[in-house]
Amino acid sequence: MARGSGSFTPRDETIGFLLWDARRAVAREFDRTLALHGLRNGLFSVLRVLWDEDSLTQSEIARRSCLTGPTIVGVVAQLQSQGLIVRTPCPTDSRKRNIELTDEGVRLRSVVLPLIEDNSARALAGFSAAEQAQLKNMLLRIRANFMVDDDDPNDETGQDNS
Repeated sequence: MARGSGSFTPRDETIGFLLWDARRAVAREFDRTLALHGLRNGLFSVLRVLWDEDSLTQSEIARRSCLTGPTIVGVVAQLQSQGLIVRTPCPTDSRKRNIELTDEGVRLRSVVLPLIEDNSARALAGFSAAEQAQLKNMLLRIRANFMVDDDDPNDETGQDNS
């Protein structure tokens, strides 16, 4: 018998492990799909924000995509070097620049999003519509159980980040 063993749930039956392992499998396919188009997750998250609403400031994109300041700077630079975005003067504040999609950035939406939809369909294959809705609801509830106040200077570790 292993040291410290008892009546604990086996690792591969715990919700944490199952969520992590399922996320890893979905992310692997997601990453492969994005790589076919010269993208990676961080780049996609910014494009996805801009596909929903174009012409935003870098800080607004960072907030909506949950990327940190240093990360968003690199992602924006990469997207710009790939010709997918441009920086334009902000019409309401001359000190700021808006990030806007180029024609190629707009075109990529109609190529990539159907592939992402296919990945989602593959992940949910064999689930009824009701089961899919229930799973999504349960995942949202799990996430809500661990939500951190975004205005709180302490992250989930309790460390002061201000």
